[in-house]
Amino acid sequence: MAWPLEFSQALQQSVGQELGAYVNMPDAGLPDWETAYWGSNVDRLRRIKAKYEPDNIFQHEQSIPPATP
Repeated sequence: MAWPLEFSQALQQSVGQELGAYVNMPDAGLPDWETAYWGSNVDRLRRIKAKYEPDNIFQHEQSIPPATP
């Protein structure tokens, strides 16, 4: 797991902080990781999750928690 982190840090030096993330590689250590993964869709995805899966049973490192009322 060290190699992807080192590679990401090296890329950030070359391309700047708005690098984004690969969806199939969880990295919750990224600053604002939800936006890095999902972009401007984060709020919409949280609302959908709250509507259809409010108990957040299906979750993993990359999942978005439901919006709170």
